[in-house]
Amino acid sequence: MKYLLVIFLSLTIVPVFAQEPKIGDYLDPINPSLNIQQTEIPYFEFNKVRSDAVIVEFEKIHANSWQAEFHNDLLYGNPDGDAVIRIYDSEIADKFFEIGMGSHPRYTYWIAAAVPETGYVLLYSAYENGWVTGKPTKITYSEQGGLTVDNGLRTVLSNLDISPFAIKSYSVHGMKGSADPPAVTDGVFTVKIISADYGENPLSLFPFVVTGIVGAGVIALIISKKRS
Repeated sequence: MKYLLVIFLSLTIVPVFAQEPKIGDYLDPINPSLNIQQTEIPYFEFNKVRSDAVIVEFEKIHANSWQAEFHNDLLYGNPDGDAVIRIYDSEIADKFFEIGMGSHPRYTYWIAAAVPETGYVLLYSAYENGWVTGKPTKITYSEQGGLTVDNGLRTVLSNLDISPFAIKSYSVHGMKGSADPPAVTDGVFTVKIISADYGENPLSLFPFVVTGIVGAGVIALIISKKRS
């Protein structure tokens, strides 16, 4: 019976580490516990003012823990033009965070958020050299650690508490006034989101099942020992 208990204990160790992915690693897309989504936004979607922006839903809601990457491969046609994306929460319609990237030569950059308690708040801004072509903005989120933003050069925002926040939709714009020249003339803005959903992978329940078996085995050993 002692050897049987050792075998059961060894089974509980292996699956836990094998089945726990880390959000931020580019894991195998065939793993059903991961939601990996890539959305390409064409340049002309940014040639509108904020009031004309259209909210578009992603195919899946990304909750709990997630990582998002924004790849700005747009060609700006107006030095005052911007590329602004807002990511909206699934539960509260007016709750979002915003990333803005300005045109060359200044490459302005800002991060803002809106929550019902405080409204729209500017959290970080850089008037010059706030982002670099070819380096994506990376955003990581967990309910325990909050929201962290890396602009491709360094971490510019850490552990912002906006929990809970589940990604549902987005909108984009780039023009300050409807009479302005087009903000963007070519290119694409790519959003890649990775999130985990252990409920989609039956194997993720395996450690819990084995733990139950081990518990039953321990109880059986205790009863057997008392009887002997």
